[in-house]
Amino acid sequence: MPLVDRLCFVLPAHADSDAEHSLFHPIEPSAAEKPPRGRTGRDISARARGVLRWLCGRRWCRCVPDDADPRDSSHFVDIAGAHVTPTKSKVGGSSPRIFSYSELYIGTHGFSDKEVLGSGGFGRVYRAVLPGDGTVVAVKCVSGRGDRFEKAFAAELVAVAQLRHRNLVRLRGWCVHDDQLLLVYDYMANRSLDRLLFLPATGGAPPLDWARRRRIVFGLAAALFYLHEQLDTQIIHRDVKTSNVMLDSEFNARLGDFGLARWIEHGDETETSRIGGTIGYLPPESFQRRGAATAKSDVFSFGIVVLEVATGRRAVDLTFPDDQIFMLDWLRRLSDEGRLLDAGDHRLPDGSYPLAEMRRLIHLGLLCSIYDPLSRPTMKWVMESLSESSSAKLPALPSFQSHPQYISFSSSTATTTTTATTSNYLTAANTTMFLTADNGGGSSGGSSDSRRAQKPIPSIDTPREITYREIVALTNNFSESQMVAELDFGTGYHGYLDNRFHVLVKRLGMRTCPALRARFSDELHNLARLRHRHLVQLRGWCIEKGEMLVVYDFSTTSLLSHYLFHRKRSVLAWHHRYNIIKCLASAILYLHEEWEEQVIHRNITSSAISLDHDMNPRLGSFALAEFLSRNGHGHHAPASGHGSSARGIFGYMSPEYIETGEATTMADVYSFGVVVLEVVSGMMAVDFRWPEVLLVKKVWNFESSQRPLAELADRNLDGAFDHEELMRLVKLGIACTRSNPESRPSMKQVVSILDGNDELLRKSSHRKEGGEDWDAKNASSLSMVRRIQALGIQ
Repeated sequence: MPLVDRLCFVLPAHADSDAEHSLFHPIEPSAAEKPPRGRTGRDISARARGVLRWLCGRRWCRCVPDDADPRDSSHFVDIAGAHVTPTKSKVGGSSPRIFSYSELYIGTHGFSDKEVLGSGGFGRVYRAVLPGDGTVVAVKCVSGRGDRFEKAFAAELVAVAQLRHRNLVRLRGWCVHDDQLLLVYDYMANRSLDRLLFLPATGGAPPLDWARRRRIVFGLAAALFYLHEQLDTQIIHRDVKTSNVMLDSEFNARLGDFGLARWIEHGDETETSRIGGTIGYLPPESFQRRGAATAKSDVFSFGIVVLEVATGRRAVDLTFPDDQIFMLDWLRRLSDEGRLLDAGDHRLPDGSYPLAEMRRLIHLGLLCSIYDPLSRPTMKWVMESLSESSSAKLPALPSFQSHPQYISFSSSTATTTTTATTSNYLTAANTTMFLTADNGGGSSGGSSDSRRAQKPIPSIDTPREITYREIVALTNNFSESQMVAELDFGTGYHGYLDNRFHVLVKRLGMRTCPALRARFSDELHNLARLRHRHLVQLRGWCIEKGEMLVVYDFSTTSLLSHYLFHRKRSVLAWHHRYNIIKCLASAILYLHEEWEEQVIHRNITSSAISLDHDMNPRLGSFALAEFLSRNGHGHHAPASGHGSSARGIFGYMSPEYIETGEATTMADVYSFGVVVLEVVSGMMAVDFRWPEVLLVKKVWNFESSQRPLAELADRNLDGAFDHEELMRLVKLGIACTRSNPESRPSMKQVVSILDGNDELLRKSSHRKEGGEDWDAKNASSLSMVRRIQALGIQ
């Protein structure tokens, strides 16, 4: 079959297109259109009680309004009345659901003591086998009432219902029964990290090996980095400890227990004075006057877990002498004496781990647990330090002789010392405490007298089915005045859902292209399962009246392509360009390596990237995405057969993808590289108005002729750019668009390069390719250009 017959591609739009609705227009609603302002400062307990009332008022749930069509939302009906169901081959977590009490009762054998996995502050955790399909799950059974209970339960439910990351425990659903509230999670075959690290081995089982320990630390770091920096709202976990780090069947770390979680807007310096956590993991500022919970509090707790993993001992251990009860104090003394390796877990056989790695891990744990919060690193820096490609020397540790010892309940000043006797900690070790530092002292217990206003918990806004009547109302019956864009075979309209959410309604042209029914099903199924601050956020869908409509959060003002190529737009400043590339790389890394499953996007273009008012990007257009099990095909979406098509936008598809139709993460890297070159040069990936049509070919000509790469900078910038950053992006774009996929960097390496790791970039820059080799590998693209030119397309 000729190559052109099995390609499914779209040509980029011309830069000087005058179609008014081919642009996103910045939306400034009139006073009449603006929704009423909500109560943004509501107390956290009020929101928590609202969540609980919503749950307790239902014994079953439809995630649609009462007047909506009650059909199963996993099925869609096209205009001919045929059922379209998302393909069963797709993998990954679906949205949480409501479980009946009976199926959990049967699955746990009547909540038998034999099925108990563990217990926590509010109740027990049971192993259950769901009677419907035999799936093994963990059921957290909590009961109680009161302000603290309601807030903790609501915090955990809201947090885990919306988060999606491979290193977080996934919520499958929940159940409300009388005074009991039950959360259903994925079952973790290897239970919690503390059991493997600290409990005596049975049957001569060896201790947790070093390779697994390193992977666990990296996985936990990735989870915290996601919570702190990769979501629309920063989440502070506040109870990071080994018993909350679960291990799946492959010993991958999964952080759980979000009962103390707090939400903070990015860049918001507001601190909460209400402290919660576990003795031994709580940072020292928790016990000071005006104690505060921040991201650096989580970094401290993470550092303690790192030290436990390296040493094999608990953060607080009453079997040790008095001066060694607190692991941190003991390790600080060893550091001052230059004896860090003496702290390594003695159960690990000699030679089973590199001494340099043990020293580096302890060193990193001590950096994270430094007394001053401002001196602790961020989780992004920690991730880079833990990366296998990082050989950078860690900052030197300070002398700890001047540091106060860990904590004291008796101290009323900002300086804390360990003066309490051993008996003070008999009930504190490894127990989650709820503390208030309003008066400079710590108090624990089941309630608090403090009623200070807290940041409200976000409501459970999972995607739902939206009625056609709601769509008509919010778009003013698809009025032209509400139209903002022509989008991917459809039209976009803006409006306000529920009188408060500014949304974009994507109306697909179903009657003109029946194949879009499958695109609709795919995009809906895919987007509902992803959560990242630089990915578009799905809010709902509608399938009534023969229509197929997708509803997104409207947080954007324009597409990246319009800012780069349309003359009517203002020039995109250099600092915005560099930030857009960094954020886009972060989103793609999440898809490739950090989500529950692996996602190959297959449609990364400048037209798939929208920009908000602050010029932060969001990647969309997921209709072509492939969702893969990490235990399946690795980094490849295998082609289904000889006639498989390469689908995408011409000019962004990698040479090997055009040839084989096999999508890989390296094909996404190639597309990302093309976008990088577009952002740097202001030139389109494909432009038939020029003799050299393909941007990648133009750039290759620059490199091969040894012309100054700085000449590739967008002339509209008029020299207003950072030369070092420009050269970094040009070289990165070239490295990502190498014809040989094995010569391209991974997205993890790309993120490291963008953070300033130029050594990686220098290694990638050595892999140049000759002209004949380039032409041979890109023969299909060059042939396609000649065919299109022969047709007279300009």
